[in-house]
Amino acid sequence: MSYPPDSSGSLSVIDRLVAGTKPLPPVAHILVQLQGLLADPNSGMEDIANLIRLDAGLMTRIIRISNSVWFKRGVACESIEEAVNRVGFREVYRAVALVVSDAIVAQPLVVYRRDAAAMWRESVACAFAAELLAERLGEEMPVAYMCGMLHAIGRLPIDQYLLAGNDTAKPLADEGFPLEQSGAEYAALGCNQAEVGARLLAKWEFPRTLIPPVRHQYEPLETQEPDDRMAAVLYGARALRTIVAQHVPAEELSFDEEVLGVLRLSPGELLELVPAVQEQFERAAQVTKV
Repeated sequence: MSYPPDSSGSLSVIDRLVAGTKPLPPVAHILVQLQGLLADPNSGMEDIANLIRLDAGLMTRIIRISNSVWFKRGVACESIEEAVNRVGFREVYRAVALVVSDAIVAQPLVVYRRDAAAMWRESVACAFAAELLAERLGEEMPVAYMCGMLHAIGRLPIDQYLLAGNDTAKPLADEGFPLEQSGAEYAALGCNQAEVGARLLAKWEFPRTLIPPVRHQYEPLETQEPDDRMAAVLYGARALRTIVAQHVPAEELSFDEEVLGVLRLSPGELLELVPAVQEQFERAAQVTKV
């Protein structure tokens, strides 16, 4: 991996990290376009089917998922049109994001001590938690789902950068929720993964609605309305993800109750959502094995 020189001082560390990041995988562009279809009231099932059809591998996976025990009703689907109509708009979006997540987030990160499976688990659990919280708050559920799925995307360029030409890079210290490795990231680079992730999503042309919540996931109250609500959703989702995917006991977490106030939840009420997130997470794990 090569990075642009910074002899003039004109490039920030974030600029250099993002510039050196691998291009978005071709299949992931479908996810970006699908997000656009969700925001278009004139789009329909045919538009979604035509988009999925652009990638043969993705199309095959979605048909297989639609024929899984979770969705199968009567005769098996043989075409993407049948699959989309059987599963429905919301579930198709989830399924596409789950499949595409393998190409985007399921990568081993040495300095974060995460293997590919751990990255996938944390991203998927966060996505379901964010979706659930957004539904309760009346926010856009697809936006929340994707914020959760991509909340840690900034770790990828940081890992690549710290490992470039350095086989002995030390793991970044983990402070746990809510700050995670942000302190160690700042010490090493002068920025954190949330800042890098937001810039990366902009480079990859994901919708603007995803960028402020990802950027402010550690300090939701520092962003402006209406983005503060989605940033608070992501804050709460990360807490639920920590319990479900990382198996950290709830009593070890500390919460900013002012942030939870944006969600209109007490810490106890937030923790009551753990079983629902766990159920969705286990379902996703089963579906993606198809």
